[in-house]
Amino acid sequence: MERLTLSNKLSYAAGGGFASNLSFYAMLVFFITYASDIYGVNPATVGAITLAARGFDAFLDPIMGAIGDRTRTRLGKYRFWIITSAPVLGFTTWMVFASPDFSATGKVMYVAFVYMLYSIVSTVSNIPYHSLTAYITDKVTERSNIVLLKQFTGIIAQFIVSAGGITILTAFSQTTDTTGRAVVDVHSYQYLGALFGVVTTIGFWICAWGARKQDSWQRIQQDEAALHIRPPEGKMQFVIGVFKHLSTAFRSRSLACLALASASNTLSLAITAGVTVQFYTWVLHDTKLVATGALLNALFGACMYLVVKALVHRFGNKTAFVAICCIAIVPSLVLWLTFSPAHTTYTQVMLACIMAFCQAGSLVTWMMVTDCADELRWKTKQNAAGIASSTLTFSNKFGSAVGAFVLGWMLDLVGYLPGVPAQPEHALQGLTLLMVLTPVCGQLLSLLAMVFYSLNRENHKEICMKLLGSGE
Repeated sequence: MERLTLSNKLSYAAGGGFASNLSFYAMLVFFITYASDIYGVNPATVGAITLAARGFDAFLDPIMGAIGDRTRTRLGKYRFWIITSAPVLGFTTWMVFASPDFSATGKVMYVAFVYMLYSIVSTVSNIPYHSLTAYITDKVTERSNIVLLKQFTGIIAQFIVSAGGITILTAFSQTTDTTGRAVVDVHSYQYLGALFGVVTTIGFWICAWGARKQDSWQRIQQDEAALHIRPPEGKMQFVIGVFKHLSTAFRSRSLACLALASASNTLSLAITAGVTVQFYTWVLHDTKLVATGALLNALFGACMYLVVKALVHRFGNKTAFVAICCIAIVPSLVLWLTFSPAHTTYTQVMLACIMAFCQAGSLVTWMMVTDCADELRWKTKQNAAGIASSTLTFSNKFGSAVGAFVLGWMLDLVGYLPGVPAQPEHALQGLTLLMVLTPVCGQLLSLLAMVFYSLNRENHKEICMKLLGSGE
């Protein structure tokens, strides 16, 4: 396989990595606040809708992974799905924030429908994109580098969503308060959804263009010849083959453990990100600080990439992940013991530190999943990039779905009141608890899963040697 050029890496990362995370973080950061505070749907109902949509969507991930693995088109294997689904994803991103004027019941039905549709289309775009990581190169070092680039552009996307999103919402607002300050309204979110939808579409198309040589009709034919695979003769055989291919996910205990660890980490990230706007608004008393916090997250995240690269290079993927989980617990506990709403700068720095370590753990899981794909390919003698990647995205979506549901339920439990001029004291304490201590629970569960994860640097190297020895 040809060595990846800088153009290949940048288009893959800046295109798909940026686009994928742009729409993901837009939903993670703004959806619950928009649906409850702006569109008027009860927070617990929004949480239940999110859980149902993401839960259903998560179970589609392995199916989409198997479909991607077995796709044969002139546009390639995974690129076909990226190219065709990107504009649909952009349009549904706008639909989520379109704010049509319905009755209370109609609003609940609309939010449930469009969020479900968005989640499904997102799967069709993102599973093939993530599958490209293990497909476009078989070199471990290059995989680590493109994962680092991909996740780094994800940090940029997160910053743009958090900081730029607030700017967009303020700039396009058509409502002001008694002092003349802009108040976020439905018009703000309509522009936000439209802008992010367009950028998401373009980003995925850039990614597909960059991978045109690695994922092509010629590559498909070469792989089939090397692995002695007979192309499916009809649609029924294709469907049967897809469901048979799903079973390969159960051939790796390490993949199951990785999925559990990733779900735990994502659950904590979903709760923390989902409560960010409320925390800054009511506990720190300044929504504009969200932009400053996002900048600190980006800066800390960028530094963390150097730490991750050094740890992975020195100790391997598994050991690096365990070390990061252990370290991530420390700043959460320190902030909880020393927290004061008056110390805004200190709080922002500590929160950025917590977020950076949590995201670093997520970064390493995308390196680990390529190891699992190699293990599955060695065991099954089939390309399993789609199955491995979709298992990880399944766990991420499941974790974020549970996180959104728990967040909606917890906001009700702590007495949070949407759309009011002030919050009760117990609600403020609850927001602080959710923001600061949630990451501790996520990291502890991730560490428990790693006890049973068996792929380390040594045995993965042995698997790669066996794959090379067999001509694969």
